[in-house]
Amino acid sequence: MHSTFLRKSLLAAGLALCFAASAQAKDLRISMYADVTGFDPHDTTDTLSYSIQSGIFERLFQFDSKMAVVPVLATDYTSNSDATEFTINLRHDVTFQDGTPFNADAVKANLDRLANPANHLKRNSLFSMIKSVDVTSPYQVKITLNKPFGAMINTLAHPSAVMHSPASLKQYPNEQDLSVHPVGTGPFKFVEWQQGKDVKLVKYDNYWQKGWPKVDSVTLYPTPEDSTQVAKLKSGGVDAVYPLPSDLVETVKSDPKLDIAQDPGIYLYYIAFNTQKKEFSDVRVRQAINYAIDRNLWLKVGFAGLGSPSTSPLPKNVQFYQKQTTPDYSYNIAKAKELMKEAGYEKGFDVEMWSSNKTDRIRSAQFLKQQLSLIGVRVKLVPMDAGTLTQRLWSTPKPADAKVEMYYGAWSASTGDADWALRPLFATESWIPSAYNVSYYSNKQVDAAITAGLQTADVEKRKAAYADAQKLLWADAPVAYLGVPDNLVGKSKALSGVYMLADGSLIFNQAQFK
Repeated sequence: MHSTFLRKSLLAAGLALCFAASAQAKDLRISMYADVTGFDPHDTTDTLSYSIQSGIFERLFQFDSKMAVVPVLATDYTSNSDATEFTINLRHDVTFQDGTPFNADAVKANLDRLANPANHLKRNSLFSMIKSVDVTSPYQVKITLNKPFGAMINTLAHPSAVMHSPASLKQYPNEQDLSVHPVGTGPFKFVEWQQGKDVKLVKYDNYWQKGWPKVDSVTLYPTPEDSTQVAKLKSGGVDAVYPLPSDLVETVKSDPKLDIAQDPGIYLYYIAFNTQKKEFSDVRVRQAINYAIDRNLWLKVGFAGLGSPSTSPLPKNVQFYQKQTTPDYSYNIAKAKELMKEAGYEKGFDVEMWSSNKTDRIRSAQFLKQQLSLIGVRVKLVPMDAGTLTQRLWSTPKPADAKVEMYYGAWSASTGDADWALRPLFATESWIPSAYNVSYYSNKQVDAAITAGLQTADVEKRKAAYADAQKLLWADAPVAYLGVPDNLVGKSKALSGVYMLADGSLIFNQAQFK
């Protein structure tokens, strides 16, 4: 009897421990505005997909909440003065989720893959300056570039610069197969992707950062309808909404169980002018439009007033930002009309403005149309779905064939550096289809300043070069600089460690429940 009683007592105690452990299991549920496009960051271009991938993969360097570069799988680095050689020391005792050790060979395999144009990866252009990657010891690599590139370390912190398991790269040489079999060094392992329904990740027990992650699983649900996302959050169906639509901020604020993570962004919103069009070849017209827009009111209409108006071609949180005061593009209709008259357009002109057909973009575009009507610029809005807009904007082979006249959009300098904020949008080398200079803008002085910022690793020299570039671009106004909205995540008050980086990507690696 005594032994039977003891066995029953031990069994009951064991069951109690199991139930306690089960009760403590934490599952994080996140509603996101769209579905992921795949799981190979080397071949990804959208911020949402990078967000989910960042739970699985890590980079040599990454960004903290202030967009400062911090070492992750690297420990430190050195470079030569002309920024053509970078020697990087690597963290020891890290394993990929399939048990493969992380080391210099793994870094070489990944950077070689990114830098090889024959792989036709979407992010090859970011790494095309890599000439060679040499393994100098088991935990050190030397990267040699084919030209000076002072933004190299920031580029290695770009969301695409992740480390795949070398074993996975060998097992799945086909990009389509690799994209659904992701294996990284991050805190969460990939389990399943049901397209249009959910993505499931689980805790990686051998993650190198001891004590993390604090949640056992993460499930992410694509939910395009804004009100449905917030309804799920209010009912407890999800723990966070990424991102929180600005027009639903008050709905979340009014619920005592909910909270908002609000952080500054680096998504610069702008109106690009096709400078090949006669009217926009005149800097006075471009400046007039900059004067004609009330940026604070634009923020209220489009983003519930949460953000900051532009004070430079660079957002404040991008490296080497400097505030510009000349010209002072404060709202000034009289000044705008004066410039239009000087340029010979006192009676204005007709123009098309392309934009996304997302509700918030259309609302903002309608406001901008009304503002510009006050100086005689008669805007016809042409909203398009994402696929059509991408095709019509970025695939035009020759400037003469470009149909775009004005474009309302946004750009994230996702390396956190002035180079990636300026060069893709304003350098002559970046005319479509090479990059994203939809203004077809060209200025030899601007090109020289942007190039000078890359030809050295010296921080002060880079700062001086980008100061020149910002001053020139602000006055020359190839776009109307609008502003940078704040990043918003709606979440349960019991949840911490879930927020958006300035580049718009979601961070959930440090999620925990109170």
